[in-house]
Amino acid sequence: MDPTEQLRLAVRNAEQLAATLRQGRRPREVTVDPQVATCATEIRQSILLMKQPVSTAVAGDLVAGLSAFAKMRILHADMLNNLKDLPRKTWMDMSAPVVVEAVTSYAQFQLEDPDFNQFLSDLLVSRGVRRMGAAKLANLAYAAATLNLGAFEGVHALFSDAFAAAAEAELGRLGTFDLSRALWSLARLAPEVYESAPPCASRLSDALLRQRKLPFGYSLGQVLWAMPRLGLDSDILWRRVQKTAGKEAFAEKLRQAKDAPTQVELLRGLAENVEAAGLQAAVLNAAVLRAMAVRDEGASAEEILELMALRGLWTPVTYRLAARLGSSIKGSPPAPGLTQPGQRAHKYVRALYHALARAKPGDAASAAAALESFSRSSKRAWLKFGAADEKGVVLEEAWRSLGQSQGSGSSKGSGKGSSKGKPSKVGRPLLALEFGTFLGYSAAKMVRQLGAGSRVISFEMDPEVACLAMNFIEIAGLSDVIDVRIGQCEDLVQDLKAELDPESVDAVYMDHNQMTYHADLSQLQESGLLSKEVLFAATQALKPGAPLLLWHLKEAQKADVFSELDIVSSPDCGFKEMEDWTVLARATRAKTRSLKRRVSTSRPPRELVLLAAECNLMRWRTAQGMVDEARWNEFVQYVREGMEKFAGITSTRDYWPQPQRRDAARKHTYERLDY
Repeated sequence: MDPTEQLRLAVRNAEQLAATLRQGRRPREVTVDPQVATCATEIRQSILLMKQPVSTAVAGDLVAGLSAFAKMRILHADMLNNLKDLPRKTWMDMSAPVVVEAVTSYAQFQLEDPDFNQFLSDLLVSRGVRRMGAAKLANLAYAAATLNLGAFEGVHALFSDAFAAAAEAELGRLGTFDLSRALWSLARLAPEVYESAPPCASRLSDALLRQRKLPFGYSLGQVLWAMPRLGLDSDILWRRVQKTAGKEAFAEKLRQAKDAPTQVELLRGLAENVEAAGLQAAVLNAAVLRAMAVRDEGASAEEILELMALRGLWTPVTYRLAARLGSSIKGSPPAPGLTQPGQRAHKYVRALYHALARAKPGDAASAAAALESFSRSSKRAWLKFGAADEKGVVLEEAWRSLGQSQGSGSSKGSGKGSSKGKPSKVGRPLLALEFGTFLGYSAAKMVRQLGAGSRVISFEMDPEVACLAMNFIEIAGLSDVIDVRIGQCEDLVQDLKAELDPESVDAVYMDHNQMTYHADLSQLQESGLLSKEVLFAATQALKPGAPLLLWHLKEAQKADVFSELDIVSSPDCGFKEMEDWTVLARATRAKTRSLKRRVSTSRPPRELVLLAAECNLMRWRTAQGMVDEARWNEFVQYVREGMEKFAGITSTRDYWPQPQRRDAARKHTYERLDY
């Protein structure tokens, strides 16, 4: 069969398989369907046999195939590579709908390919986007924002002008969902925060506020994030939706809130939007903690305690906070308070209350042990603590070594203007940043190992999880030395630049979104906040995998930015035969060049970029309940072998109490879900 005809038929079959998702079929069923494997194989064979360059019609079939696989959330490397290799003329000859479909489908895989992103940016600017309908324009803008094309010249202006010029009737046909995404996209593409709203943003905002049905849930969160960045006043929208906003909207407002009184108000609003009594109590306890942080907010804290007493929501944490305040309010239920989270409580909430019922107040070790005992109580209770078990030993040794080598005792200014000249780097408390607080377990371990007087500033994106962590940290007696901040890491690092002295961060620990490890580290390096003796640590580098971070660190080591790179293989938390890597990168003043210096202009190999995308897909599939322990065992070995094959990256040492377990783990073979 002619390869172009084979491609066309295989793509049509793939489209039919993707369509079954709209008919109620589950992603799990589609992903492992043998027909998908057949389509993928036939598409690959036809691509290998076709003469290059392909015609515009064949390029259209490739785009349709990529779109079908994107809808099924399955990566097909040959189609992605072929799309990248299409000549510019072919792209220019494509119809606007095909270009939109190509870019939106490609964006779903979130490949980090600056060169191709530059190509797409130039292409869109050259072609223009004004003639397409508002719905396609909104979809294309969302894809461009997902790919961060706003970093390239002309892209933000391209979409701003197109939305500003769109006919009123066209914008009127957009629904709440598309208008919300369009506003988010413009804000994401913008090179900076606007002081006053540009015409495009005002038009979209006006169209949104005219909608009979205002945004809610995730869409409302997108709009509330976008409006301040576009110079728009979000108060009008917030007043209209506040009573029915839902927890997603309160969560986004909390991520934006900069002052404690606003955070207290929003935490009280969030508490009204959660079901389980135990979670509501934890959120209100967090509100009390925030109120206590402000000198004149004692009355607010007392008011919240009174409300919690009326609702019978006092917990061991509440009693502890009331004692610290010297409050005379009679708690309810009687001490120790709630130690059961109530019906429909999430696993994370149940874990906290397990700790509250068992930990000795003010004893960090007993609090951590209580969380560990919950996680080990059953498979359904298991929690992925990156700093537990063998990985915990590796991390604690590194933090303890840093604390001992730097010493602690004399105070160190860590705020702006707190010291003159370069502060001494020996004999002082240390400051650490944590990306991903989770329940506060790792922050509690870290601050204890770094030494007396040391502090941890911990970032958490999810306000509910942050509140649980604040409760755990309080019962552990560490609220004075662990500062949990709610928000996006990118924004919180920017805030720290105005708060801390240069070179004041001594340790960094990442256990959040492995897809952004390398970007977050790059931002930190450029911020000037890192000490020249900084210790960087990250876990989950193999499961689910952080190939781009490892590439970044290898390049940094070559450039003498980090003097030591230690990649430690050990069992993953809670598993005896599942491998993971803990990464430790150290800088020494004698060897380290400027941490702000660009590491390298070299790009990671294409295969490593695709491997990172597969890791991200596996994270999504796990959230969908599609990946079991056996599949993960196989996948991590696929990632390990890929990092060695494509980038020469291997572990530098092992920490396996039973080496035969490591040998058994490395015998697993992965049957790919992607192609």
